[in-house]
Amino acid sequence: MLSVDIKRTLPGFKLEVAFKVNHDIMAILGPSGSGKTMTLQCIAGLITPDEGRIELNGQALYDSASRVSLPSQRRRVGFVFQNYALFPHLTVRQNVAYGISHLPCQEAEERVQRLLATMHVDSLSGRYPRQLSAGQQQRVAIARALAPDPDVLLLDEPFSALDTQLRERLEMELLAIHQDFKGSMLLVTHDLVEGYKLGTRIAVYQAGAIAQCGSREEVFDAPADRTVARLTGVRNLMDGVVSGVANGLTLVDIPAWGITLEAVSRGDVPVGSRVTVGIRPEYVQLTYRDGHNMLEVDVLQA
Repeated sequence: MLSVDIKRTLPGFKLEVAFKVNHDIMAILGPSGSGKTMTLQCIAGLITPDEGRIELNGQALYDSASRVSLPSQRRRVGFVFQNYALFPHLTVRQNVAYGISHLPCQEAEERVQRLLATMHVDSLSGRYPRQLSAGQQQRVAIARALAPDPDVLLLDEPFSALDTQLRERLEMELLAIHQDFKGSMLLVTHDLVEGYKLGTRIAVYQAGAIAQCGSREEVFDAPADRTVARLTGVRNLMDGVVSGVANGLTLVDIPAWGITLEAVSRGDVPVGSRVTVGIRPEYVQLTYRDGHNMLEVDVLQA
């Protein structure tokens, strides 16, 4: 279990976030500059918060009240950087083995070989980072982060520099790794599809704070507000008024469009309430049939 409750203030910016993760992949979504990477750096011990507490499996990694701040090498945290950060003067094998030099030679060698095979880079063990493609470097970076057997794995935009086909392949491999990984994973991403595909939990960041945090279904199907809706891909937001509730459906009048929409009821919303209705682009379909939730349109371009 990873528990984070921290604050850090910089000129013109304040990070104040709190969440818990337990053997999940938590995708952290949000615009650039909202504090996503800074959160990972605080957990890893690369940046020290101003106050708060970070706890991993019952052990305080950082606690301002008790003046506890473990150095990064003692935190059992693996970090995969956006630019991979492989050591250019070390081979693939040496990079992966870097963080486990304290282990007996045979145990370290067996672990390195297993991770190289798992990440499909065992045939590249003698090469240097400059001799690898971006995808190969990413595989090595993940293997290196996993080598010390961390309790939490932090991934900062790990697939952003990869082409679509390679990204999808590595995403599937990451899901496979998570099946055997005993800890938690935090994944920072700008890609909504990637966040939805990989994250069992989602945290949506906005201006240094968490606008909403919950299961994938909670965040994408029931955004807490307009901000979360927009950040999770809703492009069509309309003001409406609840005109009735019946048979599990809420009727919402949309004055701007001159229609009434039927929506699945989410909680007790009294008649007369002003609400916002969001329609995801992927839910819009063209049809010639009449029916419910229909809006007459002119097709301008096909």
